[in-house]
Amino acid sequence: MDIGEIYERYGPEVYRFLLRLSGNPTLSEDITQTTFLKAIEHIDSFKEQCSLKTWLCQIAKNEYLNTLKKAESRNVPLEEEHLEHSRTTVGLEEQMAHAETAREIRAAVNHLKEPYKEVFILRVYGELSFREIGDVFGKSEVWGRVTYLRSREKVVELWKRGE
Repeated sequence: MDIGEIYERYGPEVYRFLLRLSGNPTLSEDITQTTFLKAIEHIDSFKEQCSLKTWLCQIAKNEYLNTLKKAESRNVPLEEEHLEHSRTTVGLEEQMAHAETAREIRAAVNHLKEPYKEVFILRVYGELSFREIGDVFGKSEVWGRVTYLRSREKVVELWKRGE
């Protein structure tokens, strides 16, 4: 099963799990994205001692608890910490603030094939929602999410290789 299939199958469940924990749809969406990025990075640590869904929810829970801890340690409301969380855990978007890194990332984006290139541009530069991206292509919101996740993964890979 590839990451797209995993996201389509478990993404909505992870999101609902986080929504029950946080009560915040935006925070839940952001942590869902972070969860799948972490899962991609650490897939080799999945030992199949539990179901994939359980493993993903555990990652999601840890991300949520880390966000809570940061908010508590800084003595700020969770909503304010969420804004900071969005800025710091996204990583790639944060790096774009630096001119040289932004140039390197744009070069990596230019190496993407369609529809990955356009989806990445619509999400990062156009700030379109996943639903809007799906609508642009005549596809679903889930398609928009999965395609963006794949495009982002490819950008990171190309960027690290210096392409």
